Amino acid sequence: MLIGSLLLACASKTQAEALTICYHYGCSKSASFLPATDTRNEVAALFKSVASAQEERSAISLAVQRLYREAALHAPIASDKGGNLADGTADGRMDCVDHSQNDTTFLHYLAGQGLLQYHRVADTVWRAPWIIDLHYASRIIETADDNNWVVDSWFFDFGHEPVIVPYQLWKKGYHP
Repeated sequence: MLIGSLLLACASKTQAEALTICYHYGCSKSASFLPATDTRNEVAALFKSVASAQEERSAISLAVQRLYREAALHAPIASDKGGNLADGTADGRMDCVDHSQNDTTFLHYLAGQGLLQYHRVADTVWRAPWIIDLHYASRIIETADDNNWVVDSWFFDFGHEPVIVPYQLWKKGYHP
């Protein structure tokens, strides 16, 4: 009975670590993967010497970038280009809905691994600064002062670090 309980606990932990990403605009396609041991170790190492909220945001950006590269081994997302127009009809293209969901998934993974000391993951945010320019992104909140920050990987071609900018700046239409 004890062995069965241990196996069930191990299986539950493995299932809890599986990440689901989406792509093909509006999350119409998805894939799940378990981050490889080397990826988990590389991501954890990014947070080892973090001593401030600013350093943690830098680590978050690099960790999200690394998790996307791992995800590309399980889904055709490496063909994604920044924005919505440059990737045409490529399988694996992502819009801001896909990016915001994936970024949030990765942020929850980081939090679940106990890597976030200075931020907590919040709900996805949206903006429409020019009425027709609707855009979604992920959000973190700095725990010391409740300042909101946006994590946004949509602007760049696949493999680039996401930007992390103050929410109020992003809300006004920020574009790097």
